[in-house]
Amino acid sequence: MKKSIVILLFVMLVGCTEQQAEEFAFRKTLEYLLIDLCEEEKACVNAVETQLKSCLEKSDWRRYLENDEDEAEYQRFTSVLYSCIVDEEGQPYFESSE
Repeated sequence: MKKSIVILLFVMLVGCTEQQAEEFAFRKTLEYLLIDLCEEEKACVNAVETQLKSCLEKSDWRRYLENDEDEAEYQRFTSVLYSCIVDEEGQPYFESSE
């Protein structure tokens, strides 16, 4: 199964630019991590799947990657990202540890 996923990802990434591939890999990694945090809550999983791409843009994820050794940048990124993924009432599913 893992080999199938790797092959599928490879095929998908072959037609992409380096920047698109980087964004895809980063977004999918975060998606899996956040869905894991959702546990079995279907509404949370749905929110991650539907809101993550726009929330990454809002959080300026590239700035984070360029400064990933900077603790203040990590806090900024996680705070913006986590506050962006919300339920139907606008309440965030995740909290950053500021």
